[in-house]
Amino acid sequence: MRPLLLLAISLGTSACGLFTLPAGDEAEGGITVEELFVAVGDGGTLLTSPDGATWTRRTVGTDLTLNDVAFGGDHYVAVGQAGKILESTNGVDWRVASSPSSRDLHAVVYHFDHFVAVGGDYSVGAETLESIDGITWTRPEGVAPLHLLTDLASDGISLVAIGNYQSDRQTFGAFTWVDGSGWQQNVDGGFANFGFNAVAAGAPAFAMIGLGSAVTSVDGVNWTFAPIFQSTAMRDLKFAGTGWIAVGDAGQVLLSPDAVQWTPYASGVTVDLDGITTDGSLHVAVGGGGTILASGDGVTWIAQASGAAENLHAVMHPRG
Repeated sequence: MRPLLLLAISLGTSACGLFTLPAGDEAEGGITVEELFVAVGDGGTLLTSPDGATWTRRTVGTDLTLNDVAFGGDHYVAVGQAGKILESTNGVDWRVASSPSSRDLHAVVYHFDHFVAVGGDYSVGAETLESIDGITWTRPEGVAPLHLLTDLASDGISLVAIGNYQSDRQTFGAFTWVDGSGWQQNVDGGFANFGFNAVAAGAPAFAMIGLGSAVTSVDGVNWTFAPIFQSTAMRDLKFAGTGWIAVGDAGQVLLSPDAVQWTPYASGVTVDLDGITTDGSLHVAVGGGGTILASGDGVTWIAQASGAAENLHAVMHPRG
């Protein structure tokens, strides 16, 4: 079946202005130890914070790069280089999980009632693993595309992955998971010579962003194109309750109410930003050289002392 891409180009621009997010229900006595910001990066770096300001380095038993981290079912899970998977029930004490893979894992998400992790390499293609508890992992049955999968998103119903089978935009692909069949490709970058670096679930159901463009989808299958009039590559995005935040190269931050009209804001740093999350009221971005930024509105960002010099690749919070 030929990959499907629906293009509906909108050339208008508008400022999205400031936006703040509704705070989540606070646990009795404030944020509990289970509700931590967790950031991961090079050299097995794993940092946690109860408030986005005070960060503590955790011992995780590996010096391999960690690429992503997720929370679900009362478990934290981090994934990274050479198939490394870490699991924690409190965000403080981490143990190595059983991984059947030795290939790099680039993304992990909690989907419906289980974790899914993806990665792979350009020579063999995609790697997909799944786990109920974050400890024991298996490969699900299904088609493995030729693509190295680099990001994942779930709205609780549909699971979307993106990746490339070579290191150029024309080999980009976006996929949805079909139980019993595997990854079904819906977008082919060769069709329009474009690619995207990040995918996230929100409203509309999904959005992807990359270099100079974004796309949205209500089902993870059919996508609507929206140009972004800036040249910086965006690396991650998050739906933050009432709007979207994207971060990228040279400290770029973009805000949008709908993932269609985007407005740039200065973060105050020039390092590349690779990860963004929210706890419902505070947004935290991470990037090169141990950079951590925090913001209450997505517009004004304040640098936080991370105590780390390593590049940070991802950050998450259980409410995000």
